[in-house]
Amino acid sequence: MSDSSLPPPPPLQDPGLIERIHCLWDELAAIEASENESALMHLLRTVAEMIDAQNAYWMEAVQMTRAMADPLCGWRPMVIRYLQPLPMDERFTQRRMRAIRSGEIDESTVAQARLAGTFRAHRLRDIVPAAWYKTEFYQSYRDRGIHDSLTVGVPINAMTEGYYGFLRMREGEPFTEKQLQVAHYAMRGLTWFHRQVLLAHGVTVAGTPLTPRERELLALLLTDRPEKLIAEELGVTTATVHTYVRQLLRKLGVSGRNGLISLWLGRPA
Repeated sequence: MSDSSLPPPPPLQDPGLIERIHCLWDELAAIEASENESALMHLLRTVAEMIDAQNAYWMEAVQMTRAMADPLCGWRPMVIRYLQPLPMDERFTQRRMRAIRSGEIDESTVAQARLAGTFRAHRLRDIVPAAWYKTEFYQSYRDRGIHDSLTVGVPINAMTEGYYGFLRMREGEPFTEKQLQVAHYAMRGLTWFHRQVLLAHGVTVAGTPLTPRERELLALLLTDRPEKLIAEELGVTTATVHTYVRQLLRKLGVSGRNGLISLWLGRPA
C-alpha cells in the first residue's frame, strides 16, 4: 500500500457489466440538465447495485490552500449527499466535516488527500494499514453500520475534486477486486457529468456552495420556463424571483441565462 499513488485496477473484462455501464452512461446523457440531483442519485443507486453496496454518497472537496504543513494539503470537504440516510447521519456528518476542517484527521483522510489530482479507485484496505482497523475512527464507521468502503476520486480541476463513495454494510464481506474494477470503469467515462454535478452545487464557480433554494432555482433556470412560471413553482412573486435570479447569476459569475448555458457547456461565459 502506498499513500502517494495507486495503480489502476485491471481492465474490466465482463461484457455483461460493460454493457450495463454503457446503458447507464446513455441514461445519464438523456436526463435533462435541470434534473441533476435525480441524475446523481440514479448514478449512485445503479453503481451501488452493480457492486452490491448497501449505500453510497457523493462529496466534493476544494483545495483552500497549498500550505505544506497542512496534512491534507489544503483539501477540505464542502458538500456531501447520501443515497440513503445513515444512523446519526446528519450529526455525524456535520461533526466529521467540522473535525476535518479544524485539522482533526485520521490516516484514511490523509491518504485520500495525498492521492488528489489523479483519477483513482480504491478500497479502505488499499490505503490504510491493518492497524487502522483498531482505531476509534474505524469504530465510528462500525457504529453507523459501515464495515468497508470503496471510493472513486475524480479531479475536476486543479483545486476541485469529486468523491463517489460506496458502503458495505455487512460484516466480513469486503469489496472485491472485480467490484473495484466496475466502479472505476463506470465513473471513468463520465467526466462531463462529474463537472455538471459540481456546477449544480456552485462549487467550481461560486465562492460558497449553493443553498438548497439556490440549487432549486438553478435547476429551473436550466429549463425553458419564464420567470413568471418559476415564481409560481417556487410560490413567490415574479419580482422576488427576478431578484433571486440576479443574485444567483452574480454568484455564478454569469450575466444571464445564455451565460449560464455557456457555463454548463464548458464554454467561457
